[in-house]
Amino acid sequence: MMFIAPFHTLGQKDIPLAGGKGANLGEMTAAGFPVPPGFVLTTAAYDAFVKEHDLQQKIVDIAHTISVSNPQSGKTAAAKIKQLFLAAEIPAVIAEAVLTAYENLSGLATAVAVRSSATAEDLPDASFAGQQETFLNVQGKDALLNAVKMCWASLWTARAIAYRLRQKIDPNSVSLAVVVQQLVPAEASGILFTANPVNGQRNQLLINATWGLGEAIVSGQVTPDTLVVDKSSWEILSSEISTKTVMTIRTEAGTEEQPVPMEKQTEPVLDGETAVALAKLATKIEAHYNLPMDIEWAIANGEIAILQARPITSLPDPKPEPLQNVVWEPITPNTIWMRRQIVEHMPEPLSPLFEDLYLRQGLTNSLNHLLKALQSISGVSFDFNKMIPHGFAGTINGYAYTTGSFTMDFADFKGIMRIYGRFPRFISLNAFDWDGEVLPDYLGLISQWEAKDLTKETDQVLLQGIADMATADSVYWFGSARNLGFSRLLDPVFDKLLKSPLIRNALPESRRASAAFLRGFDSKALDAQADMEAIANVIRNAETLHHLTLETDASDLISALAEHPEGQPVLASLQQYLDKYGHQIYNLDFAEPTQTEDPLPILLSLKALVKNPPEQDVRTRQAQMADERDALVAQTEQQLNPLSISIFRWVWKWTKKYAPYRENVMFYMGAAWPTLRKLAQELGQRLTEAGAIATPDDIYYLDSNEISSVIEAHASGEPVISFAQLVQERRTLREARKLLTPQPAVPPRGSLKMGPLDLSMFDPTPHNSPAEGAILRGYAVSTGKVTAPATVIHSAADFDKMQPGSILVCTTTTPAWTPLFSQAVGLVTDVGGALAHGSIVAREYGIPAVMGTGIATERIKTGMMLKVDGDAGEVTLVDEFDPVEEQKRLAQKQAELQASAKRRRVILAVIAGFIAGLIWWRRRK
Repeated sequence: MMFIAPFHTLGQKDIPLAGGKGANLGEMTAAGFPVPPGFVLTTAAYDAFVKEHDLQQKIVDIAHTISVSNPQSGKTAAAKIKQLFLAAEIPAVIAEAVLTAYENLSGLATAVAVRSSATAEDLPDASFAGQQETFLNVQGKDALLNAVKMCWASLWTARAIAYRLRQKIDPNSVSLAVVVQQLVPAEASGILFTANPVNGQRNQLLINATWGLGEAIVSGQVTPDTLVVDKSSWEILSSEISTKTVMTIRTEAGTEEQPVPMEKQTEPVLDGETAVALAKLATKIEAHYNLPMDIEWAIANGEIAILQARPITSLPDPKPEPLQNVVWEPITPNTIWMRRQIVEHMPEPLSPLFEDLYLRQGLTNSLNHLLKALQSISGVSFDFNKMIPHGFAGTINGYAYTTGSFTMDFADFKGIMRIYGRFPRFISLNAFDWDGEVLPDYLGLISQWEAKDLTKETDQVLLQGIADMATADSVYWFGSARNLGFSRLLDPVFDKLLKSPLIRNALPESRRASAAFLRGFDSKALDAQADMEAIANVIRNAETLHHLTLETDASDLISALAEHPEGQPVLASLQQYLDKYGHQIYNLDFAEPTQTEDPLPILLSLKALVKNPPEQDVRTRQAQMADERDALVAQTEQQLNPLSISIFRWVWKWTKKYAPYRENVMFYMGAAWPTLRKLAQELGQRLTEAGAIATPDDIYYLDSNEISSVIEAHASGEPVISFAQLVQERRTLREARKLLTPQPAVPPRGSLKMGPLDLSMFDPTPHNSPAEGAILRGYAVSTGKVTAPATVIHSAADFDKMQPGSILVCTTTTPAWTPLFSQAVGLVTDVGGALAHGSIVAREYGIPAVMGTGIATERIKTGMMLKVDGDAGEVTLVDEFDPVEEQKRLAQKQAELQASAKRRRVILAVIAGFIAGLIWWRRRK
């Protein structure tokens, strides 16, 4: 059994033997880096010591007494375990091996540093930095053996146990090695990060430096000097020299803190030449590991020594630099592109794989499938490439757009007229049978892939499966067109009817909108909210769980509940919730995780419900809205004459039938993504092992052709091209593009066109600009008025910023955003209209909503006071409102509306003339 391993005999493969710190020191020693000599007392020694004294079960039993809700329990348990170690003798064979290796360093009086090295520390995904003990300036046999036992015991400090719990590391799987390293009599020391931990920039490194030993920095007793160095030019970008009042020095008994001499307190620890030399050495270490590194260093007699190095585990993504000179131009000249329909669910710049497989291939394949179905009832072959030579969908500055320009000749118009003449057959196509075919087919494909053992599938089959599910989701979207179309058509028809002379006098002005009627329906969104409220009620009714939930960070809540004796039922309910609703998307781009993979926003919403329970539970509110809706229908009918009643009832019947389909359809958008992401993870892991990409998630930043090239090369034994640099560039560009605000239409004020006909009247889009004053206009989608502060939420990562009682302002919402509505009193979005998810949910929650403003997230900041008018479709920035200026703008808007109405009348006359001419031509023929 090997108890001692000199540094030069160790490498990364020896982590189970030497722990993360010991393996890294051995790796750097073997690579020729200036590491002070030393050895590792291996995990075999720890295991032998624990076995000799029968400690393992005792340790685990004590560790299990720790309660997350009781911090003192951790300290008590750690003290008991420490006493077990200190009371036991180190076996003679181990003690002799340690002392022999110590003497071989440079004698039994050598000053050494003794550091813990756990098998689960200093790894790329779990550093454990500072979790175990370090002892400096240890001298003599007794002091060394005592330091070894103290290090062993530190494997079971309260912090270390809690950290392993969060990392889901089995306590029975860990062991500890001890590093014994010749102490450097440091004149200066510090810590260096080979990537900037402040802004995430990989081309910068950051150095912290102080006088004496580095313990003063680690313990937080001194503010060190901080230097930032550019890794390509070696220019010192910034140098902050602090006042260093304390330094750690060696003493006969160990170390102690002493005041820094006055003349050195404000003196730079490092001159420029030394800082650059240190930076160059650190960069070589980073290149050796091919990872950003956290390095401890010291300088003695002008020589740099590397004391330890570990991968950086919490490095933020690089903060993107704002893109300069960005223009929004059509993908093809003289065409119109719009942020509408399906792309409303793609709020951020797209990942390359999603853009390739979904936006381009999936939607194109789905449209071709649909056009073939239309051919069967029209007798006309629609040429997709002729009608839309520029494509149905594409990206501008990374953001998804659908075209508003369609090229149609006489034959195409004739085919459309035939479809209208066969409308019942058209809507009866199997391609539009949502309940009987569209949804079952989609869910069936998901089930097929869920049943497969992905490890047994070939690379090419996995890629094809990803593509098939991407296409299946887009087929599902177009297959929902009948239900969504009727819902979208009937809503404005019903709204126009309520405002018409036939009906309007029977209703108060505040009720002359469809939004007043379209409430109280059953929906998956309300089901999810009811289930979440039930979980929150269970927690509130248990005092200890209530306290635990409020005091625990949402990111740690699942671990805390797992440790709590009453937490298992709550965890079971949360799992049931995710099983039912966890497929819901934050973003239709499958590069982004779903609720199942990233439940943090759900946990944040759960905490909010526990802390601020709603005045009415969702079921009571739904029943109340349904009663109000039915009463409003009855009151309306009582005021109408027989003819008006007949028309009202007929339109209401169909409007009521199709309105709930909006949310039902949206609930299953992206339903394949949890399964698809499993395929991507498996294939991404294989590409990573082949050396094509750095991490499995990088697969989303390649397109299908690039992935296929890797698969083919790997299968044939040819060299595989590394896409790591390209992936990083694409990631950086995507992050920078997230800072942009996509235009609602490109070019501005672009509108839907069929050949020469401008059909903007069928798709009215509010137009705002950043300089257009204090009132933003959009779609009035949920009735009512409210004045409250704003909370701007850009993505799921911001869910914890949602303030109860505020107006939610965002780019758009998707099904996974629904939990935020329980905390909001209003909704404002950049993108979306009457058919969007947010409008449906806002109605069911009874909050005013205005969608499709185009620039809300650009104009509005968190905390700004807003007035949302869900009847007029207006959002007023209260603090910026100027009545005089607004009156001028209203007059200008009125003139524009009158001109627009005139254009519409002309267009309608042209369309009517064309149809009349076509009918005359057909009769004559």
